[in-house]
Amino acid sequence: MAILEQGLIIGLMALGVYISFRIVDLPDLTTDGSFALGAAVAVRALVTGIPAWLAITLAAIFGAVAGSITGMIHRKFKVNVLLAGILVMTMLYSVNLRVMGGPNLPVPRVVAEKSTQSFEEMSGGTGLEDLFGELEIKTQERALKTGSVVKNIFNNDLNGSDLLLIILIISTVIILLTIILRSDPGMLLRAFGSNPSGIVAFGVSQDTLAVVGLTMSNFIVGLSGGLFALYSGFSDATIGQGMVVTGLASVIMGEILLGRVKFFYGLLSPIIGGVIYQMLLSLAMRYGYRIGFLASDMKLLTAVFIIVVIGVRQISTSDGKRKVKQEVKRLWSNSKISQ
Repeated sequence: MAILEQGLIIGLMALGVYISFRIVDLPDLTTDGSFALGAAVAVRALVTGIPAWLAITLAAIFGAVAGSITGMIHRKFKVNVLLAGILVMTMLYSVNLRVMGGPNLPVPRVVAEKSTQSFEEMSGGTGLEDLFGELEIKTQERALKTGSVVKNIFNNDLNGSDLLLIILIISTVIILLTIILRSDPGMLLRAFGSNPSGIVAFGVSQDTLAVVGLTMSNFIVGLSGGLFALYSGFSDATIGQGMVVTGLASVIMGEILLGRVKFFYGLLSPIIGGVIYQMLLSLAMRYGYRIGFLASDMKLLTAVFIIVVIGVRQISTSDGKRKVKQEVKRLWSNSKISQ
């Protein structure tokens, strides 16, 4: 159950990566920073007494702001999109530390305690103080100092409620994205990813579409970061490290499984891929020690997996097959000459 829940949250993050890499065709590295920013904002908001749903919404909004900054740096200052993403990701590391007030921040937990308290403990004073009109003031001061802790939306009871909540959030996001992509602005956004120069004929600014695409992408990434922090119970400055690679691996796994089938414009691919990725990660963590596998090796294997899949896809194309045949013939002829 926990693996499935974590996989769905990771799949939601991969959905944001899918938008930037597949739909608008802008390789965005802001993901690592915006994921951590969403986590930091969500936990900080919860600590300050903001309701959990509003905290998650703020996490998504701040992630969207990070994506829009990357888009503006890329288009307005003519900076390569990869470099723009690296710059924003680097800045967000310091921003996240500011937001959390340190390297990490735990999610506050509400613990119900039953205890018998004396009048002095409950009021913060003695009964004689009421004679001088001081009891009410001290009681109010104590209430202000105590405050109230906002309840988390996840209970981690493994009774299925958390899973249903995550599925509901992801379903809502996919439905909204499908509606957007079917609309005229969404069609322009998809056309921009396929043929950026052709958009000029419609009188639409490429700068606007690029910023909107990266904003949408990081909105979802920030939302995923907020959900991940509330689910795991903490936020950390390094919580988003390597999320771009994880998202790409999830997208590729989903596309391999679904093949040419494009349900909801392919938006289900990263969700399914995220679940598969989390399952493989759990299996590697549990049984990998038998072959000397360490938890720290997972990022290396993920990167190698992406490289292998890209290489196989290149070879599987008609041009790739032709080049491989030519190379094999060349090696075969050279071996005959040498003999």
